[in-house]
Amino acid sequence: MRVLFVGHGPAHIPWIIPLAWASRLAGHDVRVAVRPQCVAPVTRAGLVAVPVGDEAAAGAVAARRLPLGPGRLRPADRAAGALDADVADTLVEKMIAVADTLTDDLVAFARFWQPDIVVHDTAAAAGLVAAAAVKVPAVGHTWGVSLGVHCEDDADLRPSYARLFERFGVDPVVGPSVWIDPCPPGLRPPHPVRRADMRYVPFAGPAALPPWLRTGRDSDRPLVCVTGGVTTTALDEVRDHVVAGLRELGADVVLAVTAAQAESLPELPDGVRAVESFPLDVLLAHCDALVHHGGVGSGLIAVTHGLPQLLLPRNAFQEHWSHLVSAAGAGTALPADAGEGAVGTALRDLLARPSYRQRAHALRAEIDAMPTPDRLVGFLEECARAGHTDVPTPAEAGRR
Repeated sequence: MRVLFVGHGPAHIPWIIPLAWASRLAGHDVRVAVRPQCVAPVTRAGLVAVPVGDEAAAGAVAARRLPLGPGRLRPADRAAGALDADVADTLVEKMIAVADTLTDDLVAFARFWQPDIVVHDTAAAAGLVAAAAVKVPAVGHTWGVSLGVHCEDDADLRPSYARLFERFGVDPVVGPSVWIDPCPPGLRPPHPVRRADMRYVPFAGPAALPPWLRTGRDSDRPLVCVTGGVTTTALDEVRDHVVAGLRELGADVVLAVTAAQAESLPELPDGVRAVESFPLDVLLAHCDALVHHGGVGSGLIAVTHGLPQLLLPRNAFQEHWSHLVSAAGAGTALPADAGEGAVGTALRDLLARPSYRQRAHALRAEIDAMPTPDRLVGFLEECARAGHTDVPTPAEAGRR
């Protein structure tokens, strides 16, 4: 079977790597179509990348600023927040506009390579067009949150979405979708799209263990990781007082930073160290808590290790994830500009209250119970054989 994966931006690539590799290990041919800026992350993972689109054109569209500042959530229910309808609509139109810069190359490759199925990042609408062009099923793959392009019925059909397909002489994909979703049910808000559960397997690239991670710790103080993620500088302005607050509480601190962030770090005090471009999954295995910007990837990696989280979100996406984590009881959130006193109080509560860790462990148990990526390969095989996605997911089959 030939499986064509279609990725979105750099921060999204790690989400599709486990299933792509599971497909490859099952003996299937795999190609990963991405914008040129995402080729390196794919090839570093040992997979075959297919560059599509002109990076300047795609980047110009992707760089359009959206009204995503804090406070752009509306209460979806009592448990979590969702983006304002107008923000969500603008976001989908932006995703469609990015897809428009990629579809010529992607459809040309799909017609040449003839995949049996297309697995696309839910933000990568170009994957839906490629699947329609070669008349094979399309399966979405979330990036940890329930956001993306889909058209469940004719009432949802946007003119911009329809135009993506029309220039290739095919009908737009309209009808029930299915999304492979590695987010545990306890962090997943309601959504109209059918889900195929898949266990979250973090992927953050290769690493060599430094000496201090090869032996037991020589301190009984809690170790807390502080990070602003790999694509943001979200915590740069508050990092110093977060670190100071943790040290006052008697915790050791490790800063997870990018190469660019490492250059601007001041001299670090005793009990504080930094790791540069290091896989967060490996690092958090040695930590007791995580303080971060509200990134979905950072947060879900913390969940896989059963760690409580303090989240300091700066935009609506990060607020959305922070609301979900807080509602699940696995952490607490403050505005990114919260004062030192508020941050110190929240850190003390995070480290002292057992319920945060208990709820994080409960979410980890949900992840552990989800079907592994190799079982989702069987689902893809069934979809390809049937020519549609209306086949039982592994979780659905297990309930019968």
